[in-house]
Amino acid sequence: MASKMLHTCLRVENLEKSIAFYQDAFGFNFNREEKNKSIVEKTKEVYEMWEKELKGKKSKRPRILITGCPVGGIREKILTKIEEAGADIVVYENCSGVREKLELIDETMDNPIDAIAKKYLNLSCSVMSPNEKRFRDLNMLMDEYQVDAVIEIVLQACHTFAVESTKVKKFVTEKKRKPYMYIESDYSMTDVGQVSTRIEAFLEMI
Repeated sequence: MASKMLHTCLRVENLEKSIAFYQDAFGFNFNREEKNKSIVEKTKEVYEMWEKELKGKKSKRPRILITGCPVGGIREKILTKIEEAGADIVVYENCSGVREKLELIDETMDNPIDAIAKKYLNLSCSVMSPNEKRFRDLNMLMDEYQVDAVIEIVLQACHTFAVESTKVKKFVTEKKRKPYMYIESDYSMTDVGQVSTRIEAFLEMI
């Protein structure tokens, strides 16, 4: 598949066609104005759908917070299964979600390099130690989004998140008194059945 895509790309002579190819294949958009416009349009579309179908209606489905590793490559295998099993994912406290966006760059600092460094050194990533900010963020997000349970997703090679998961479980179950589930997986589909069964069993207990 990858080889076929590469050969197709190499046959593309026109730069615009090459850019269009990557947009279709990978979802990239090199035109920032077009990308921003598409985000605004999608936001309006979702808001209109909420106004018509969801506003004023309280869902009885469990509200789930996702934490842990980036989940870009396992959306279909895990995230879709969670919602198909009857839950709503309401917030992502991970590298694909709000973690990097909770603290903005301080534009009032004299040195912009220092401001950028400060912002990224304050990220609540598991490579940081001690990582108390992650638990402050978890505490705030669980309260703000009225979370019913936490599911931590860790990719097999991401050892720092695997190590820190013990502290996360203790925080969620003992301090916040909410159900917690740990899923360790990879980008393959070999464990999709096992993952689906575990998710369904976990949600039944909530």
